[in-house]
Amino acid sequence: MSRFDLIAFDIDGTLVRHPDDWTVWEVLNKRYIGTGEVNKQRYADYVAGKISYADWVEMDVTGWRDAGATKSDMIEGFAPLELIPGTREMLKALEGTGSRLIVISGTLDLMLNTLLPEHPFAEVYCNHIGFDDAGKISHWQATPFDMQGKETALRAVALREGIPLSRCAYVGDSGNDVWIADAAGFSIAFCPKSEELVAKADVVVDTGDLRDILPHLMDPG
Repeated sequence: MSRFDLIAFDIDGTLVRHPDDWTVWEVLNKRYIGTGEVNKQRYADYVAGKISYADWVEMDVTGWRDAGATKSDMIEGFAPLELIPGTREMLKALEGTGSRLIVISGTLDLMLNTLLPEHPFAEVYCNHIGFDDAGKISHWQATPFDMQGKETALRAVALREGIPLSRCAYVGDSGNDVWIADAAGFSIAFCPKSEELVAKADVVVDTGDLRDILPHLMDPG
């Protein structure tokens, strides 16, 4: 059985990886506007308060739309991304334990549904992109649950489900996971890219195989 009633996961860098550690945003910006480096400047502008998170999402998505992106072409663009070894086996092991599995991530729902269509997540909190009948981008919805908002989502789900935070676990890899890692009763930094997350996490697993997080989430008895 699981040691926790609720286990939340990040996606980019945690369940899905790119050979150069790019996020899905960098991958698509590279494909449609010619560079993924724009993300660094937009992140800096976000941190400086020059743009909101919703502004940042809009800038990226409108760039793709204006470049003629379609659903099928975006899915083709996900080719460099792959599930991290052990993802399916780890999720399968947790499925039958009674834990509520959810996603709280700044990724795109299209990417998750493409790479892991059979996912067991009861709830998915991430950015949404919609398409018209021709497959062109018609609308989008920026998640309010990235960065500090990840903690907000975890607290809201736990409160609604009547689960104490002490019975909640989180698995992530980067700086935008620090707040939720601090709030969760238990947190795992998986192949972390943030020293601040390492400092907040209860456990660091850097083997590159998600099956290795199971001993920390499962009751050995």
